[in-house]
Amino acid sequence: MDAVPTPNDPRLVCYSCGAVHRWARLVDLPDGRVVGNYSEDYRRYCEAVAVLKKYRVKRTRQDYLAIVAEKRGTQAMVELREEMLRIWSYREEKKA
Repeated sequence: MDAVPTPNDPRLVCYSCGAVHRWARLVDLPDGRVVGNYSEDYRRYCEAVAVLKKYRVKRTRQDYLAIVAEKRGTQAMVELREEMLRIWSYREEKKA
């Protein structure tokens, strides 16, 4: 991290309530992005990691994504799938 975050840093804003919480901090993701720990990007990243860990078989991950599409919409499913692919490709690069 180059700069110390200030309370006005938009990355620290909570995606749920729009406030900057006392414990808000910046988090470095493995792919190089820096996001707030209360942000939608971080929530999606954590969900993608959990899905990849819990559902080891491709079919079960596809079933999970189908449920996400049904409950939250196609856009949410696409964003989660892209995050999962980003994490998977990063892990594959790291192996090589």
